[in-house]
Amino acid sequence: MGIGTVITTILFGLTVIGGSLYLLGAAVAMWRAPDALSRMNQLSAGVVFGVPLLVVGNAILEFDQGTLTVGKVLTGLLAIVAMLVVASVASEVLARAVLGSRDGSAEDHSDRPHADRD
Repeated sequence: MGIGTVITTILFGLTVIGGSLYLLGAAVAMWRAPDALSRMNQLSAGVVFGVPLLVVGNAILEFDQGTLTVGKVLTGLLAIVAMLVVASVASEVLARAVLGSRDGSAEDHSDRPHADRD
């Protein structure tokens, strides 16, 4: 076993364990959060940081095994970028929905049905 294999194995372990622990920490923080808005913020942080570490760890493992291709690198980068975009947009939409339903400013929140048509 060469020094390169040892280094890539250590990097793989650090990224996968780090990403997993970050996701676990986000899940525990979500469990302990007092309200739904705080829970969504914890979910966003866990997904935005933990999942890319897992994707990078997979790329490191494939590099060490000699199966990493340009297509796999581009797919991994596209997955990370798409996940960052989706996570931030989803967090914003869910946070607005939670705040709207909590303070009564949501569009469908009314005591009377069709109150806006009167």
